[in-house]
Amino acid sequence: ARTIPNGRAPGLFRPETKKAMVLAAGRLWDEAKNMQALDCIASSLPWPVWLAGDDRNPGQAPADAVWPPSGGALRLGPLALRTLADCFAFAGIYAHPARYEPFGLTVLEAAMSGCALVLGDIPSLRENWEHAALFVPPDDTEQLRAVLLDLIFDPQLREEMGRRSLARSKFFCAEAMGAGYLDVYIAVAAGRRVACVS
Repeated sequence: ARTIPNGRAPGLFRPETKKAMVLAAGRLWDEAKNMQALDCIASSLPWPVWLAGDDRNPGQAPADAVWPPSGGALRLGPLALRTLADCFAFAGIYAHPARYEPFGLTVLEAAMSGCALVLGDIPSLRENWEHAALFVPPDDTEQLRAVLLDLIFDPQLREEMGRRSLARSKFFCAEAMGAGYLDVYIAVAAGRRVACVS
């Protein structure tokens, strides 16, 4: 079997002078994304926490579909990709304390924007971001808060982790992903059996 990691064209994502903000993006209602952990500690952090994404679960009845009231994070709602890219560009920290994540495209986008990453300590995220992110157990909100505070109060650590995430993101470019698929197609066309996992 051959694994082809996801990739992203870097043109839309770029680092800018970072601001005092923690950003997260994803389906707010999805327990796998674990946005409630950030929402629950937001009011205890000195930086604002911005949550971008849909808070309405399409699989539930309208009365139950909206994510519960905010615990302190600012909800931005669903954002156009260019607007979200601007948020990534200026965010000092990107947090994604996921319980489950096959790859994490928003993590890659944040890394391409030079954000310091705080991620759920799960195998898929460790596989891709080991040494380029700080990891927390997804259900340990106190440790999540402590790690965020470490980054907030230590600008040198924050800048170093931003540099590491940006450097690591270069391994996940669209060109590498395309080349991986092309190699598989060539192998298949030549009659060789290839199992591909993306």
